[in-house]
Amino acid sequence: MQLKSYFEEQSKAQLVKDSQNISDEIEMFLQKYIVIVDQAKNNPDFINIAKTVKDRNKKRENPLYNQVTKELKNISDMDKNIALSYIALPDTDDLITNDYNFDITSDYDLTKRQWYIDTLEEGKTTITAPYLDVVSGKMAITVGAPIVDKGKVLGTFALDIMIEDIDAMMRDYKIGKHGYAVLLYDNGHIIYHPDIDTVNPSKKVFIQDYLGHDLSKKLLSGKKGITSYTYQGQKKFIAYVPIANTNLIVLTVIPKSEVFLQLNKFLSRNLFILIGLVIAVGFILNFFKKYISSPVVKICREIDNYSHHNKSIALPPEYLLREDEIGILSNGLTYMIEKISNYLCEIESKNQELLDAKEEISIERSLFKTTIHSLGDGVISTDECGRISIMNKVAEDLTGWTVQEAKGQDFKKVFYIINELSGEQSECPVTRALKEGHVIQLADHTILIKRNGEKIAIEDSAAPIMDETGNITGAVIVFRDFTEKKQKQEQILYLSYHDHLTGLYNRRFFEKELYRLDQEKNMPFSIAMIDVNGLKLTNDAFGHSVGDELLKRVAKVLTAECNEDNIIARIGGDEFIILLPHTSHEEAEKQVKRIYKATAKERVKDIVISISIGFDTKLCMGTGIENTIIKAEEQMYMKKITESQSMRNKTIQAIFNTLNEKNERERIHSEKVSKISREIGEIMNLDEDTVNELETSGLMHDIGKIIISEDILNKPGKLTESEYREIKRHSECGYQILRSVDAYSPLAENVLYHHERWDGKGYPRGLRGRDIPLLARIITIADAYEAMTAKRPYKKPLTVEAAVNELVKNSGTQFDPQIVELFVKKILGYRELFTKRK
Repeated sequence: MQLKSYFEEQSKAQLVKDSQNISDEIEMFLQKYIVIVDQAKNNPDFINIAKTVKDRNKKRENPLYNQVTKELKNISDMDKNIALSYIALPDTDDLITNDYNFDITSDYDLTKRQWYIDTLEEGKTTITAPYLDVVSGKMAITVGAPIVDKGKVLGTFALDIMIEDIDAMMRDYKIGKHGYAVLLYDNGHIIYHPDIDTVNPSKKVFIQDYLGHDLSKKLLSGKKGITSYTYQGQKKFIAYVPIANTNLIVLTVIPKSEVFLQLNKFLSRNLFILIGLVIAVGFILNFFKKYISSPVVKICREIDNYSHHNKSIALPPEYLLREDEIGILSNGLTYMIEKISNYLCEIESKNQELLDAKEEISIERSLFKTTIHSLGDGVISTDECGRISIMNKVAEDLTGWTVQEAKGQDFKKVFYIINELSGEQSECPVTRALKEGHVIQLADHTILIKRNGEKIAIEDSAAPIMDETGNITGAVIVFRDFTEKKQKQEQILYLSYHDHLTGLYNRRFFEKELYRLDQEKNMPFSIAMIDVNGLKLTNDAFGHSVGDELLKRVAKVLTAECNEDNIIARIGGDEFIILLPHTSHEEAEKQVKRIYKATAKERVKDIVISISIGFDTKLCMGTGIENTIIKAEEQMYMKKITESQSMRNKTIQAIFNTLNEKNERERIHSEKVSKISREIGEIMNLDEDTVNELETSGLMHDIGKIIISEDILNKPGKLTESEYREIKRHSECGYQILRSVDAYSPLAENVLYHHERWDGKGYPRGLRGRDIPLLARIITIADAYEAMTAKRPYKKPLTVEAAVNELVKNSGTQFDPQIVELFVKKILGYRELFTKRK
């Protein structure tokens, strides 16, 4: 029973494997067409023609039509199985194909085409059920995908694929002697069956007609498995495997009788073989035991006893008297053992001496080789004449010579070194070591020229090799590749003296150069201090990446406008300094003007770059250089007082313009909130200055949204919790932006608190009632009313009456009740509604 179960399980596993193999072959066949469709649906020409063709009679007038038909033809020519490639246009119920002159019939309706319906419903690449192609008379499938632009479906791209190759795969795959393969669509439609006509479109055959509802449901479940069934009195195994990324299913079927027929044949054949073997083995064993095995066992035991230090062996006399092989073996063994015993004692003592000497030499040689080849440095050894005798693998790599090529060569030929600075050949360290008899170190800036001409920076030392009497018998040189270490040293040196962001010198280098240049020969010596205005405001509003770009742009201007002997350094976050040796006060002034002029031409994201520069000149050594720096810094701060406020004002205008340009809806919203806020202020009889402040605050209330991603601002659906937290930051950001400029600082708190609620549940501070500034309470109502009545990506606009109902409903919780009443009654004119609520 166990053997039967084993055969059954093996056959079922093989059947599932057959289904999987066929599935994999068909998937590979279809995958290339899916890839073609997925690439073609994103073709810009296909997208543009799908957007622009609105009349099927004028499609050839479209400038893209000729190019698109050529591209479709190129796609059709890519594979012999592609019968047709085309673009379906729903606006015109038309097809653009690889045939320039193709025109669809006037009654053609895309919405009734199953392949088109399936493609739109799936919203992705789909494969239709097979059908009879009317042109070729052969079975085909359609692979289609929607053409989408900015979330809108413009049409579909599709390929009609001949599936003769799939039929061939199914037909040619061998499953046992009587097994066969079947291909289904996921609705049960039989696409291929060796005994069923599946080509005639008028006679669609379904698996349910043969196997019943329950078994068919399991086969069409979309899962992989195997089961059994009985059809026309015959029991069969059936394996089912869905083809990935398609609507197709592969079945493989084999009769149970074929499985157990193999088992019966196996058992019968092996039973006869087993009986024959038992008889033959019994006869052979009996013969061997009597005539061969017993004598051999006895001889082996004697040999074993001898090997355990017995001095002789004792075999029965009858073995020695036998004239067959056993007798020859017994006599020969006795003679041999006797001779061996005589030689063993003599050889043992000699052999031990040799083994001891050999082991000692082997250990020393192995230790030497291991030491030489495990070194990370190159090692070359020479004889007393400077000819190479030994070199390790590292030395081979560094010189470009193998040990076989270098052995016996003059050391200077293999190890050719030059001075990096002069380019002249350096003195040979081995020659010096052999001559002077002591360790020689290589000079700095030594370059080794490899055999292929490559140059490597190295460091090394050479030493003489002496025998026991002190005579020099050769030399050894140890060297290493110094390139990486040298590069790291140069990189560390660069980083230690340069600013990583701008590439200019840093404060450390500046301080070092300052005192180096402070000498009589460099007089007059001018120093210019530069401060970037509004850097923090730029970082807060546009992000640190824009602030970094602003600093790099300033560095670029300074580099372009300074001379080669000027030292430019970044010594702080927004501070730069220029050392100008041999530069008079008048020359420094001209250079500063050039820098101002060049800076005025620069922009970063529409932000005006503004800097403040102060400079002073040291005329003689009697004046301390520190005093020159202090005077330059004082002049810089004097200029910064006036220039910085002007720049920040321009930056706020740039922020406001940028926000409006990138989001037209936000511009309209801000203008309407500003207008409504002014109307409420006038109804409340606020003075003109306050009304003007209110109007400007309303216009600027969302300026902090400059930090919010456009994806979040324009998201059509509900915001996630993290996205809502990001949106809530805009009021505090707007506050920080406005308070940095004197002209806008009175508006800052109005912007900060315009999302506070009357009941204290708002943000960012959770203020309640009259603790919220009056102008912020007015902007809150204007902002809410405009948002409710405006069209947004995530909602439709409310009617004025519906918006009024919301204001009245939330009066006293979200909004100031008195301001709501004034707004509803006197501006919107809904007196009765408010009175009725009361």
